[in-house]
Amino acid sequence: MNWYEIGLLVLAVVLLLSGGYIRKLTKEMKELVDTFSAAIADDEVTKEELDAIIKEATDVKDVVVEIAELLFKKKGS
Repeated sequence: MNWYEIGLLVLAVVLLLSGGYIRKLTKEMKELVDTFSAAIADDEVTKEELDAIIKEATDVKDVVVEIAELLFKKKGS
């Protein structure tokens, strides 16, 4: 890895932090874990709980896609 690539990586991290993406991803992942934990607490997952887990997992995926799009957009610019 050369200095240019290291610089791009640092820039990407700074952009993610300044754009709040890391905070947003952390929030969504916490919500997913909390939803999952509540669902399995009684050793039985209902359809409603499964739907909630899927919704939270989709929210996490959406944030990851946003981050990936931001990184590839900045890298290609």
